[in-house]
Amino acid sequence: MVSIEDEWGEYIKISAFKSKNTIASYKNAHGRLTEYLEKPIHKTSAPAIIAAVRELASNPNTRSSLLNVAIVFYGIYEKNNSKLLKYKTEVAKEIAEHREKSLASKEQVLPDMEFINKHLKGLFVAERWADFIIMWLMLEYNTRNADVDVEIVDTIHKTKRDKMRNYLVVRREDFVYIRRNYKTYKTYHEKRFVFKNQLIKRAVRYFKAEMPPNSKLFLMNHNGDRLSEGSIANYLKKILPEGITESDLNKIQVSEIESLADYYALEEMGKRRGTSVETLINNYHLKHAIKKN
Repeated sequence: MVSIEDEWGEYIKISAFKSKNTIASYKNAHGRLTEYLEKPIHKTSAPAIIAAVRELASNPNTRSSLLNVAIVFYGIYEKNNSKLLKYKTEVAKEIAEHREKSLASKEQVLPDMEFINKHLKGLFVAERWADFIIMWLMLEYNTRNADVDVEIVDTIHKTKRDKMRNYLVVRREDFVYIRRNYKTYKTYHEKRFVFKNQLIKRAVRYFKAEMPPNSKLFLMNHNGDRLSEGSIANYLKKILPEGITESDLNKIQVSEIESLADYYALEEMGKRRGTSVETLINNYHLKHAIKKN
């Protein structure tokens, strides 16, 4: 008889190209389900699995994760998963409703840009140089989390040694912010922004002075090396105002643009972030028409 361990072993056999994070996530979900069911997933009926998912999780996103794992193991053992797929459609509707409620709730408590800019200034006053640079880039270029995983270098030539990384190039008269590792890279490709800013110039100088000589200058530094990709979101929690995420920052900025009905500002935001105006309008549920002046 196939045991729970044997069932997990079958997944491992086909997971050679899965990331460590994916495997760990699936192992956790598989463990939760099988502990509750007290037998392998593929030896359990679809109604029993659905009942277990409902019992184990109230959050629809968690339900979706557990259900996806069950579907995978049904697939491995070529079991009929039509009932699981039907329930997955129901959960997808629950996720959409949950997201709407979350957005409505956050809309009431999110601060305005005056508060955000005051926090940014506070980072500079507190001499948190790397944190100030990171948050400034997030606000100025409407970035997602991975976009600010940046190495500071002193020549464009040094950005060619790894063409899938993000860099801040310090030149005599200006800076070049190069983004290659971001969510929509395949659509929008490399993005380069040239800018001048005296506060960033000072912050970079002081940050470099704090670092050991000849060390690589990662804004998200971890024992002399860049932070792991999976730790970036947690790192940013220490920089941004409490409870505010990268998505919230963009929501706050979009809301300000919406209040001015400034289509061109929204268009510029889309270009910097690497998304379309339509996506910004739909994702952030703009209530008023944005006008072209």
